[in-house]
Amino acid sequence: MTHIVAIGGGEIAERETERIDRRVVAAADGASPTALFVPTASGDAAGYCERFHRYYGDELGCETTVLRLVDDPDGDDAVERKIAAADLVYVGGGDTGALLDRWRERGVAERLRTAARDGTLLAGLSAGALCWFDGGLADAVPDAEYGPLDALGWVDCLRFTPHAHAERRREFADALCGTGATGLALTDRAAVEIRDDEFRILTDGDDAAAYLLVDLGGRVVTERVEATSFRPLDDLGYRFGAD
Repeated sequence: MTHIVAIGGGEIAERETERIDRRVVAAADGASPTALFVPTASGDAAGYCERFHRYYGDELGCETTVLRLVDDPDGDDAVERKIAAADLVYVGGGDTGALLDRWRERGVAERLRTAARDGTLLAGLSAGALCWFDGGLADAVPDAEYGPLDALGWVDCLRFTPHAHAERRREFADALCGTGATGLALTDRAAVEIRDDEFRILTDGDDAAAYLLVDLGGRVVTERVEATSFRPLDDLGYRFGAD
C-alpha cells in the first residue's frame, strides 16, 4: 500500500498542523513509530531538525531521527538503514529544486519509493509535499528559483502548489493555463491524504482548504474540494503513478 500525506504549509513549532500531524502518526505502524525527518530542502537546517525532534518526538511520541544529505551528509549505508527503519518519513519545507537534485544525486528517491511500497508512510510540508506530485508551483524561498517545476510524479497527472492563498491560486492558474493539466492547491493547515487509489482532505482550522484547478482549453476553472472521508482518486481526474 502506498500512503502519502501532503501538507500545504504551517509552522510545526506553533503546532499549526497538529491535527494533521496526529493523523500522520496514527497512520504509521506501531505505538511509538520511528519518524525519519528529511530536511534536505532547508539545507539540513539545525533549528528545523531540533524543532522536529521536540514536536514529533517529545510531543507526538515518535522515535525521531534525521536523514542528512547536505550538512555533514550521511553515507550510503546510513541512508539505506535510516529509510528502511522508518515507519514514517516526513520531508520538510524549503527549496524544492535543491531537494530533488540532491535526492537524485544520492539515489534517495528510489529508496523512498521502495519503502513506500513496503508500507512506510510518506509525509511532507510545502516543498516536502510538492515533491511527490508531477510538479507544480515551487515555493518562494531566498536564493531559490520560483515558478513551475517538475517533481517525482508519484502522484501522476496532478500538479500541486502549497501555501495556496488567493494570490498564490491565481499564479497557479496562470501556470496551468494552456497546459491541459489539473492542479491541487492546498492552503496552510490543509493536507491531502492519498492511500493507494483514494484520497481525502485533512484540515486544522476553519480557514484551511483545498482547491482543484483544471485547465479547459486555456480557461482554468477553480473549485473547492470537500472530501472529509475517503473518495476515489478518479474523482479528481488523475491516477496514482504506477512506475
